[in-house]
Amino acid sequence: MFQVRDNSELTLRKQKDFNRVYKKGKSRGSKYVVVLYRKNNLGYTRTAFVSSKKVGNSVERNRSRRLMKESYYSFKGKVKESYDIVFVARNSINGASMNEVQHSLYGTLKSCGLFK
Repeated sequence: MFQVRDNSELTLRKQKDFNRVYKKGKSRGSKYVVVLYRKNNLGYTRTAFVSSKKVGNSVERNRSRRLMKESYYSFKGKVKESYDIVFVARNSINGASMNEVQHSLYGTLKSCGLFK
């Protein structure tokens, strides 16, 4: 397996990587989050948390990203390796509690078959 040196390698950053997930990946949606995913053959999973202007102002967008990140990190160890995963917030995430987002994200990842 490959050795990951720091957390920056675990984040999707390049536009070509995003485009690859958007065009050739699969997706599943739930009430609060849409999950797009694609196999990456790197030996480790890279993630991105996206919130568009449709979600709201900067405070609401940042809160939605924080909710998705905390929800994902609570069960990160159970997720399969070698995937690129993009989490996209829906505007219904505004006003949702951490528990609701966590439950929604867990169910979506489970339906994608991304758990070990």
